[in-house]
Amino acid sequence: MSIITQRGNLAEIVVTKLTERIDSGLYAPGAKIPSSAQLCEEFGVSRTVIREALTSLKVAGRVTARQGAGVYVTDKDAKTLNYEISRVEDIRSAMQILELRLGVELQSVALAAARRTPEALAEIARAFDKLETLETDDVEVEARADFDFHLAIARATRNPHFPSFLEAVMESINFELVLKHRQSSRAYSGYLKKINKEHAAILAAITQGDVKAAKQALAVHLEESLNRYRLMLDEPETVAMAN
Repeated sequence: MSIITQRGNLAEIVVTKLTERIDSGLYAPGAKIPSSAQLCEEFGVSRTVIREALTSLKVAGRVTARQGAGVYVTDKDAKTLNYEISRVEDIRSAMQILELRLGVELQSVALAAARRTPEALAEIARAFDKLETLETDDVEVEARADFDFHLAIARATRNPHFPSFLEAVMESINFELVLKHRQSSRAYSGYLKKINKEHAAILAAITQGDVKAAKQALAVHLEESLNRYRLMLDEPETVAMAN
């Protein structure tokens, strides 16, 4: 039994130790790692610590969970992520910025639908087309194109405070978008189709001047990611606010 006695975040210590085992080949690609109960006993920590550590490894792309079968080391042929966002604190930060975005952008998309002009619609459409036709493996570029779509909607409100607000918190929003794009990289073709379909629904509702449909489409778009983060952290799901 290897009881952890070092100072520091226990989950991060477990992440470090498990990562060392994966990197060394002790846990080979495709291999099942020990159960949570076994890891709790080995490291002398609670199930909460193990759950947070495994969540971090999942977000980092090092392991994957199979329904009812356990947790397995990511196969070698899976896309290597190689990025630093892997802590539970990062997931919580992403969740918090999405909660803020949901509140602000529901009003933003409603005003955009009500106040849209041909020029504003053209700008949103250009941003949509750019994201839909983007061909790059650079998640930073993808995240920026995603942000620009939402920024164009904010500008369509004809209230300068909406785009100013998004730009003021752009760094935090970009952080969440990068995390989301990286999480989805192993099934990226399907993910892109899904996100483009959601963006198309938002654009269509704004174009038609349908405030209710625009809010519903925006809520669907943001709440899925928000609830995924909540599920990772074992927190209650958000309450839909589209109505």
